[in-house]
Amino acid sequence: MYKVNSFVERNIQAIIITITGVILAIALLNLFYTLNYLVNSNDECLWVDKVDNNGRKTIEILKVKIDGVSYNAGIRDGDKLVKINDIKVKNTYHAMRILNEVKSGEYALYQVERKGKLFDANVYIKKLLPFNQLAFTIVSIIWLMIGFVVIMAKPNGRMQRIFYSIGALWVFTFTYVYLVSFPFNPYEYVIDFVFIASGAFLPFLLLHFFWIFPKPFGFVQKKWVFRILYSIPLLVLLIFYPIRIFGLLSKSEANASLVIKIINLSLMVCSTSGLVFLATNYFKINSKEERKPLFIILVSYIIGVLAIYYVSYIAPVISDTVFNSPTFYMPIILVVIIPISFGISIFRYQLMDVSIVIKNTIIYGLATVAIAAVYFLVIYLLGTYISSAVGTQYKGVVAGVVFIAFAIVFQSTKDKFQDFLTAKFYPEQFAAQKVLLTFSNEVATVVGLNNILDSMKTTFIGNLKINNFGILLKDKNNSDFKYIRGTGIKNTNLLIDGKNLENYLQGRIQGMMSVVLERDHFYKVIPSNANEIIDENIYTIIPMIIKSKVIGLLLFGLKYSGAQFAGKDLELLIAAANQAAISIENARLYKTEAEKERIERDLDLARKIQEGLLPKNIPDIPQLDIYGQMIPAMQVGGDYFDFIKVSPSKIFVLVGDVSGKGLSASLYMTKLQTIMQLSCSQDKTPKEILMEVNKQIYGSLERSWFITLTLALFDTEKKKVWFCRAGHMPTLAAKNGSVAEYRSSGIGLGLEAGKVFDSSLVEDVIDLNPGEFFVFYSDGITEAMNKKGDLFGEENLISALKNKSKLSSKEIVTEVWEKVNEFKQSAPQNDDMTIVLVKVG
Repeated sequence: MYKVNSFVERNIQAIIITITGVILAIALLNLFYTLNYLVNSNDECLWVDKVDNNGRKTIEILKVKIDGVSYNAGIRDGDKLVKINDIKVKNTYHAMRILNEVKSGEYALYQVERKGKLFDANVYIKKLLPFNQLAFTIVSIIWLMIGFVVIMAKPNGRMQRIFYSIGALWVFTFTYVYLVSFPFNPYEYVIDFVFIASGAFLPFLLLHFFWIFPKPFGFVQKKWVFRILYSIPLLVLLIFYPIRIFGLLSKSEANASLVIKIINLSLMVCSTSGLVFLATNYFKINSKEERKPLFIILVSYIIGVLAIYYVSYIAPVISDTVFNSPTFYMPIILVVIIPISFGISIFRYQLMDVSIVIKNTIIYGLATVAIAAVYFLVIYLLGTYISSAVGTQYKGVVAGVVFIAFAIVFQSTKDKFQDFLTAKFYPEQFAAQKVLLTFSNEVATVVGLNNILDSMKTTFIGNLKINNFGILLKDKNNSDFKYIRGTGIKNTNLLIDGKNLENYLQGRIQGMMSVVLERDHFYKVIPSNANEIIDENIYTIIPMIIKSKVIGLLLFGLKYSGAQFAGKDLELLIAAANQAAISIENARLYKTEAEKERIERDLDLARKIQEGLLPKNIPDIPQLDIYGQMIPAMQVGGDYFDFIKVSPSKIFVLVGDVSGKGLSASLYMTKLQTIMQLSCSQDKTPKEILMEVNKQIYGSLERSWFITLTLALFDTEKKKVWFCRAGHMPTLAAKNGSVAEYRSSGIGLGLEAGKVFDSSLVEDVIDLNPGEFFVFYSDGITEAMNKKGDLFGEENLISALKNKSKLSSKEIVTEVWEKVNEFKQSAPQNDDMTIVLVKVG
């Protein structure tokens, strides 16, 4: 589907030209048949099909015009028509076909019956032009041509498409002239369907147009309005068309004409309603300049509608019949001024965004053709003169060389002259082109997002003199587009929902179609923001796209001249928007990289600070060999260990792990360190200290955070160790080939205010034996993963600790790291790793 839409959009103008050519040919054929086959012979009386008392079909002659051609031939009201030129007539339709073969100014021989007696009458024949058919056929041609101009200027405009479609439907509606011209045959079914379908939809399309012209009424944004509007002609077609076909086949005139009467009625109703809506829109406009083109259309439309009402309802009353008083029906020709008024308003005023485009295109086209003519004439004359001078033998070669040489020399002059024409006939476009080309070249050299945005604002507002303009950039956290810069935008907090918008634009990008959004698209693509944007007098939205990604939107009001951006203007704006997108994205990337470097520097500084907070020197306690190390997963981590000496024979050893990792965890770790150093004293046990610390830290931790901690007190004088575990990893005690595991109960710090926490803690007391060593570690070691996702685990850790009693604490820790690295190999570290080892000497 995207490929089809893309093909249509890329070739839209060629398609429109082709379709218009076909429809115009049909329209001219309509006119030809109207002038050649619908010009009826007129005998200045009325024929009526009747059935007498005996069931015999007759044609009764009524309303014979006094001193008319039939009256002068001796025919009177009530006579019955039997033959014309010795051909027995079957019905009025048959009689009319016979009479139409008689030329104007000739006589037709009637055989007439009066009171049972027959007599002959020589009737002088006049010709009667079908004013109704001629008027509306001319309307269809003029409307189609003006519609072609309108839609070529703006092929994607909803208003333009509807206006063009009205002209096309006028043409198809008047294909019924073929039905009148020829007897009923199988082809008539097709023509009849085209005529009925077009006639059924035409009135409602006309009404639709005046609902949105020149500005849409609020109710037209409701989808159900148009569903109801176009369901009416569809029902007429589905229900009454079969009745018409049945009437034609059964020769039931009443049934056959029923649909035509319905179409005529709907055309009257919708035309009148359209006048009301046009007048309402006219009186809603306060500007005299904006009223001028509408005034021309309004007046002509009133005259046209009055002409239709006059011919339909007044002329039949004040005249005898159209055959006797054709001049009474001539005012119908006034309907032609309706499409003419549109043409005048379009060419003279800036109506539907096409007036300047069309006027200048004609002049520009003629001037360009003149340039081309002069160009090739000079080449031809030079080639001919030089070749004649050197002889005919080398004439072709010389002409070719001259052509190439002159083309190269003249090319720059031709380009300058075309620039002159553009500047002369398209001054606004020429100025915009120069401004936007300069902007596209210079914006790439502008450094900094704010400077780029300021340059865009200066270009579009200052240089192009646009009163309503806005720049919206996509929010990094969602799909919304946020207002950043602009002018004339009252709501500086404007936020456009980008979900539906991005899906729509991505579809058009993939289909290689135009991504410009105009007012016709607003309610479809951004329904939640459509009214808000229209209220800001925005007419065009151009996305800023880079690598199929929409990074922002440019909102445009009208040009300085008051016209909407279209054609070449849009191409220039799209090019400028894409160049701006590249510059903005580069500025963002530069800013991101700079921010990343700054964060890297800050984190590196934080790492150094954290390293400085960890113990630099291990306190000297007789008979204890102590060593600890922490390796963060990021630059900084949430693991923590410390040694707090409280007497010559007593030292607190602690290992903690803040939930999570990174900078936040390191900040909580720093706070914990301060509290622990203030809380540890020689007269307190680990359990007492942890209960006190929990109360202090509970109020300062976010509820989603907690800290696990093991606190041990080594006393070399009493040769004992007291340790308490607040939800942390178990403590390991190893000697030679055996490793004992202590999993005393306890929950993490900060999970509960005090009562549950205090009751959960259990303090263990163990004797210190020579050669034994105690291991305190974080879960980053046991949960270290390899590429397969396997965990290092406690079994591997215990295996690494067995039979290590002869080694120093540092050597044992080093072997543990080697085992961990050997296990995970090149797999990334997924958590902070900490180990503290205390060996009894």
